[in-house]
Amino acid sequence: MIQRILKPDNKVVVIVDFREDSSSIKEFMEDMGALVKPLPLKVGDYLCSDRVCIERKTGEDFISSITDGRLFGQAKELKENFSKPIILIEGGYSKGRLNENAVKAAIASIILDYEIPIIMTNNREDTAKTIFWIAKREQMTNKKGVGIKGKKKPKDIKDLQEHVISGLPGVSVVLSKRILREFKTIKRFVGATEGEITKVGRIGKVLAKRLHKLFNEEYGGNT
Repeated sequence: MIQRILKPDNKVVVIVDFREDSSSIKEFMEDMGALVKPLPLKVGDYLCSDRVCIERKTGEDFISSITDGRLFGQAKELKENFSKPIILIEGGYSKGRLNENAVKAAIASIILDYEIPIIMTNNREDTAKTIFWIAKREQMTNKKGVGIKGKKKPKDIKDLQEHVISGLPGVSVVLSKRILREFKTIKRFVGATEGEITKVGRIGKVLAKRLHKLFNEEYGGNT
C-alpha cells in the first residue's frame, strides 16, 4: 500500500523521517528549493521517490550498526521495500573497535549481497545536496512519484522465523539464519543454555548471557 504525496509542479519533494527533522539537512535542502515533509517512516530516513529510499548514517553510527548487527537488518528492509535503496555514510568513519577487514567485509556484503550502493558525503551540507539531486533526477527527469510505503511483513514461515530472531538485541538477519540452522526451531533456541547459545558462530559470552537473561528473567512490569 502506497500513500501518495501531492507534489507541486516544478518542485522537488523530499520526505524525511521525523526523527531526522531536527538536523540542519532539512534547512539546507529547503534553501535549495526543495519542499521537505517530515513524516514517520518505517524504513529509511529520506524518500526521494516511490523507488528510492536513503538510509543516512554518520560514520560513528555506521560502525556501531556493524557491531550490533543493525546494518544488515536495515539493508534487508530497504531491499524488500524499495527497488533502488541507497545507504549514505556522512563524514567518514574510524574503525574504532572493528578491524579494517570487518568493515570492508560489511561494505562488500551490502554492495554485493544486498545490491545496495553506498555513497560517502563530507558533511550535512554535502548530504543535503546529494539527496536533493537524487530526488530531482527521480522526480523531474525520470518522472517518478513520491509516496510512503508501509513496511512489508514476511509471509512464509522461514521469513517469519528470521524476522522474529533478528528482532532480538544484538542479532542481525545474517546471525538469525545461523541461529535457526543450529537450533532448527525458535523454541529450542529460547530454551537453550548460555553454553549452547555460544556454539553459534559470532555469538560470544556477553551476547549469550544477555539473550539467556532475556529469555528467562521474570517480567517485572506493572499490570
